[in-house]
Amino acid sequence: MKKKLFITILTLTFAGILVFSGYQIYKIISEYESGERTYEDLEIYVSTPSNTSTPQNPSESEEKSENPWPEVDFEGLAAINQDIVGWIYSEGTPINYPIVQGTDNSYYLKHLYTGEYNGAGSIFLDSRNSSDFSDRHTIVYGHHMQNGSKFSSLTGYKQQEYYEAHPILYLMTPEKNYEIKVFAGYVASVKDDAWQLNFDTEESFQAWIGRAIEKSTFSSNITPAVTDRIITLSTCSYEFDNARYVLVGILNG
Repeated sequence: MKKKLFITILTLTFAGILVFSGYQIYKIISEYESGERTYEDLEIYVSTPSNTSTPQNPSESEEKSENPWPEVDFEGLAAINQDIVGWIYSEGTPINYPIVQGTDNSYYLKHLYTGEYNGAGSIFLDSRNSSDFSDRHTIVYGHHMQNGSKFSSLTGYKQQEYYEAHPILYLMTPEKNYEIKVFAGYVASVKDDAWQLNFDTEESFQAWIGRAIEKSTFSSNITPAVTDRIITLSTCSYEFDNARYVLVGILNG
């Protein structure tokens, strides 16, 4: 009798665990899908080169093909959230998102660009950086989502071929457009200096750049000058606990 009771209790316990686990997985998947649908609503605020209206003549077509930057309605986006400070785009990849900036580096890990709570989070600018991307080193973060969205595609730069296919990303702000000319990318521990913002001397900054190039998973013929502004895009990687993949480029504009 006691043995049967024990087995019954054990069975019910395992069943409860399975039901709870299943619910949690369903909740996470539903939350992520809801987050992606929210980002789909942004289509009315941005026009990428691939979805601009059909030109009326060949010369107009040629002009549009030479313009890689999306056209972004920052006034419309500001009406949604004043924290939106830019837009990042990488042709031929899923990266086509607004960039937000909070008062800390935690809020937008689990909030959408609308401010709605969601584990998918946002692409966000380091809270320590200037919102106009004018710092010597600027950092932008994004989740590595299992469905390939957000900054998941950054880990493609672990392969030389991917870098050669995507050597430039584009950054739009309300004031100016920039090219991000990629020159290095590597797997970093959270204890590394990949997220260092302040440098005492130009020599220390140049040495920091040199270390990034030495650790890079691909080769580039771009050599940054110490006077260049640098931007780092950061996402999770899974080589070890708390691994990150950081993509480093010159902010040119």
